[in-house]
Amino acid sequence: MTMKAVLCMSYCLLRSIDDIPAFYSHLYHGRPPSTESLQEASRRYRELGEPDPLGVVTLRQAKALERRLKLRFREDIPVYTAFKHTPPYIEDAVREITGRGVEHIYTLPLSPLYSRTGVKSYQQEVRKAREACSASFQITDIDRWHLHPGFTTALALRVQEAMQWISHVNRARTVVIFTTHSMPGLPGPNRDYIRAFSELAHAVAKLANCPHWKLGYRSGGSAPQTWLGPDLLDMMEQSVREGWSAVVVCDLLSITQNIETLQDCRYDGQAKAEQLGIEFVSTSFLNDSDDGMTALEEIVAGYISKKNLAEDYR
Repeated sequence: MTMKAVLCMSYCLLRSIDDIPAFYSHLYHGRPPSTESLQEASRRYRELGEPDPLGVVTLRQAKALERRLKLRFREDIPVYTAFKHTPPYIEDAVREITGRGVEHIYTLPLSPLYSRTGVKSYQQEVRKAREACSASFQITDIDRWHLHPGFTTALALRVQEAMQWISHVNRARTVVIFTTHSMPGLPGPNRDYIRAFSELAHAVAKLANCPHWKLGYRSGGSAPQTWLGPDLLDMMEQSVREGWSAVVVCDLLSITQNIETLQDCRYDGQAKAEQLGIEFVSTSFLNDSDDGMTALEEIVAGYISKKNLAEDYR
């Protein structure tokens, strides 16, 4: 029997507030951040009032997925975790996996939207690490799963829950804005990312029975660099001009709660809504919820059993 393993990859794992300086240094390609940047970062993390959710929830997701795969396949399929900007890095995980004699790795970047700087970069790092280890294990990339029915259904439920939270008087005048992280550059080089974003929004809106919705991007950088738009907060202002009285924001990139998406969607969105005088709700993250983990299990199991691959979801 071929020894298999799954490698879940995410952005960072901060176990302590003391990990912030090293994280930001890695983020800045080895350059130490300014004192002001570190103070601002520490303030934002402390204001969460809990451990940074991205890393700890990713670890729980991996444990849940490992248990589910063992029950499904009646064999041990270990699930490892690796992170882009904090230990264990991808090369660390690959080295450990190689040492345990694994013959087939299934890579799972925990993001449903394929992009060159996101999902593809994680996949490339796994191959670089394999070469560095002089290993020969087979690699199967689990990607382009944004239209998996279990995943879209779970997201649609979050949209319905958020819309239900809007007061009855404004519910008929509510618009949903689906959002994702902006990308630098013009639409042409980002067409795969834009298409996946649009496809996922259409699928979720249909399942949620949501007739009024828009697309907006968050986290774009400053000029003169061009970024994908329109901007989420600008879309909220436009919605008010069009007569909408409430906005629901649903991020389609982050299945796991994280400080950036919380800031861009929830905190900044709420502040903008108060300024505009409208009701506002952001959708819940899937995190390690039962329906979210069931979707991930089915996605991974489909690749392992070579059934229900990404092209079959369309």
